[in-house]
Amino acid sequence: MNMNKSKIFLLAALSFMMVACEKHDLFDENCITGQVGPEAYWELESSAVMAGSELGFNAQYYSSVTEIDHSELWYSLDETVNQTVICPWVSTFSYSVTSSITEHKRVLQKIKSYAHDEAYWNDSLHAYAFQGTFPVSGTLAPLRWVQPTTFDSAKMIQYFGEGFMQSFKDGMHDKMQYADYKKMLLGLGYMDDFKQYTDSARDLNAGEDVYKYYFKTTDGNPESEICSWVKDSMDYYWNQITFEQLVNNAANGYYDVEYVRTYKIDAELRVYDANNVYSKTVSKSVDIN
Repeated sequence: MNMNKSKIFLLAALSFMMVACEKHDLFDENCITGQVGPEAYWELESSAVMAGSELGFNAQYYSSVTEIDHSELWYSLDETVNQTVICPWVSTFSYSVTSSITEHKRVLQKIKSYAHDEAYWNDSLHAYAFQGTFPVSGTLAPLRWVQPTTFDSAKMIQYFGEGFMQSFKDGMHDKMQYADYKKMLLGLGYMDDFKQYTDSARDLNAGEDVYKYYFKTTDGNPESEICSWVKDSMDYYWNQITFEQLVNNAANGYYDVEYVRTYKIDAELRVYDANNVYSKTVSKSVDIN
């Protein structure tokens, strides 16, 4: 008889534990806990926010240990800088420099506190529920300098660094071929024709009436050494060409440079009980527009 009572008691205890676990699954799946403290869950109104405005959220929390004291909004800050520079004046190769760098600019810090109110209790949820907002600084607005119609060397230095323009030009020099010089020097208005630097021969691999064009060489053979006076002339013009000209996409009326700086926050809500023990919600990422 005692054994049957023990079995019944054990089954009853197991049933209670299963019910207790199921009652707050919503919280258990969405919070991080350390010490036994409040359970918390939240949802943001949006995953993006305008700099200088406030972002709303809906929160739920409860404590099975002691009374709730207050909650706090914390977030960290990441900065991403995307840079792209393209030279549209080459044809035998494509030339661009791109980079994307993300830096952790600010560790988690408290942004706003919210007082607890017993009036937040919601019988249907078996938890406290409230709506709140938190501010996002106007200084975190994105910065975009994209395909400007006017070139600004001061901004190039500010956004890309002191030596970038020369480095960009130097990086493409050794890649330049006949067709690239021809397109660039004619397109930028350095000369009216390119005939004096040009030699040609039938392209036997392409057809009887197809010619290939190349720099004048010492013996007319396309594989031979380029005439020294041609090299000297190309070097002269190359030294005249500026970075501003290299990125001038004249066909489309803009300069092929892009600099975009954006920010993202990772926010969490911390709910404190009367013992100053807190639990925090799952972190939410928010893009700042």
